[in-house]
Amino acid sequence: MLSLTLIIIIITVFVSWRAFENPALFEKLLNNPYQIKHRKQYYRIFSHALIHADWIHLSLNMFVFWSFGQWVEVYFIKDHGLLGELYFLLLYILGAGFATLPSLRKHGDNFGYNSVGASGAVSAVMILAMFINPLSKILFFMAIPMPAYVGILVFFAFEHFMNRSGKSNIAHDAHIWGALFGILFIMVYDMDTYRNFFSIVRNQLFG
Repeated sequence: MLSLTLIIIIITVFVSWRAFENPALFEKLLNNPYQIKHRKQYYRIFSHALIHADWIHLSLNMFVFWSFGQWVEVYFIKDHGLLGELYFLLLYILGAGFATLPSLRKHGDNFGYNSVGASGAVSAVMILAMFINPLSKILFFMAIPMPAYVGILVFFAFEHFMNRSGKSNIAHDAHIWGALFGILFIMVYDMDTYRNFFSIVRNQLFG
């Protein structure tokens, strides 16, 4: 039986591939805040997560999602069985939507602004995975080893710096807001896990 993580990856790869081949489909699904605000095309808040700028963008997002999504999916299933899949799906879909909020606020009247990619949803899943397993080892940039709780700080510091620098066409604010949604989700879903994260980190740092 395929995991929901793998099903999401398969669907995203398929739709992204079709959009690479079909510019009209690509344009129809991308996040365009102007179209959302003025033409009420609200589906774009979520559909943009199904398409990507190119194969590298797609591959990086799906690799990170695969790496962390398995942890999170098992975490929800352990608590709720198959119903846990619904929580996992809500985390992913709502994370994608929450990540668009900065663009809707800043670019609602800018017809030329577009963004694509599952980065916001993936960031929500990744950060929640780090909260679940704060002492697990991760590879930041797939190269630098560090505990997950350090990775959270490095992630937010890096994304904030890149967002302020304005030297990239990547929507770093979407990464930040997607990650913030992951934290909000775990606070609402299981406050004990949220508190336990800080207890584990405190014991790790101060004994």
